[in-house]
Amino acid sequence: MKRFILRYWFALPILLALSMLSLIYLFLSYPSVIEEIICVLLLLTLIMLPVSWVLLFVNKQRWKCFLSFSSSFVIAGVLGLPMAMASMSAPDGFGKDHPIPDGLKYNLPIEEDSCSTEPVDSLDSNTYLTIWKDCQGGIYTYDFYYGPLPAGEIYLKCFEVTENLPLSEERIAAESSQAIIKPTSSFSKLVNRHEFTIYEGDWGDYYAARIEV
Repeated sequence: MKRFILRYWFALPILLALSMLSLIYLFLSYPSVIEEIICVLLLLTLIMLPVSWVLLFVNKQRWKCFLSFSSSFVIAGVLGLPMAMASMSAPDGFGKDHPIPDGLKYNLPIEEDSCSTEPVDSLDSNTYLTIWKDCQGGIYTYDFYYGPLPAGEIYLKCFEVTENLPLSEERIAAESSQAIIKPTSSFSKLVNRHEFTIYEGDWGDYYAARIEV
């Protein structure tokens, strides 16, 4: 291994660049087994690079050490941001894996410029839940009306319909959808355009969800 690294030290920065470029490409497509293999390859490369720098330095090949060190940091700096952005925008295939069943009755989130007041996902006639579509995919706001209640907190729970899978459970319940309410003595509006985000799924790749208060 030592002899190989001293002779082919330049292969590691090249491997670093190729693995990062491959991950950027794979992040922009649907995840696969290949992506996991490339991730392992990138991890091994990141482990081997410091080892190669030490070996080159100890064996008095300092200009090669400097060249490998500097080129690796340039590669990581240039490709790191695109890789991070690609990973955040990578499609997760959730909608494709959970198609909307034929014949299922459902309501769409209301557009901001709509005059509709139709409740969405409201099974109880004494409740009135309205889901509004916000400017970006996965981001919504909700209004909620209910009868007399003491002061407290309201939050949402969201589930995929076909398998009853919780959607963004911790973020929605613990963070984004929570709203503090004042005590009420009659049927009234408790929540007004409170924003929440569902992270599963990709833009234009729709699936059915159930929303509970």
